[in-house]
Amino acid sequence: MRRLTLGVALLACSVIAHAYDWPLTIPSDAQAQHYILEIGGTWPGRTAITRRTSASGTHYAKRFYDCLNHTVKFLGAGATLDAMAQSKPDEDMAPVAPGSVADYVEREACKR
Repeated sequence: MRRLTLGVALLACSVIAHAYDWPLTIPSDAQAQHYILEIGGTWPGRTAITRRTSASGTHYAKRFYDCLNHTVKFLGAGATLDAMAQSKPDEDMAPVAPGSVADYVEREACKR
């Protein structure tokens, strides 16, 4: 029983260690507030979940990054985390445009 409790505690700590809510400054989208909620995956393939809040509302996005090739694809997007999870992913990877939201998120996701 003690081993089970220790195992559950360690698992909870590893999940929490990857959940964030830190602000991210995006100069090309200064009218909105951006936050990274989660970074996952094993380098060089990383995922990132972000939240964008602006006058027009809140938007969530999950992206997959190939850190070696500087490419990205959306795994989901929506007005809620549930809508994001249910949306269809892009089929293909695309180059990360310099100065874009994807660029700034990649900088954080790929350095960890």
